[in-house]
Amino acid sequence: MPLLTTRAKIFIGTWNVRTMWETGKTSQIATEMRRYKFAVLGISETHWTLAGQQRLNTAEMLLYSCNEEENA
Repeated sequence: MPLLTTRAKIFIGTWNVRTMWETGKTSQIATEMRRYKFAVLGISETHWTLAGQQRLNTAEMLLYSCNEEENA
């Protein structure tokens, strides 16, 4: 007899955004997360040089940690 039988689906994705310096890029990311129902989305090649967090207007939380060197 199984102890736990409850299952939950969590959708996780990755996306190479190439840069986050384009206008509206965070909004595009939030839209795609909702479209594909991602709970977690890993983004790469942001070209940001800081670490932190940002709450988007659409309530998504953007957490980021990047290399401190430019063009890394």
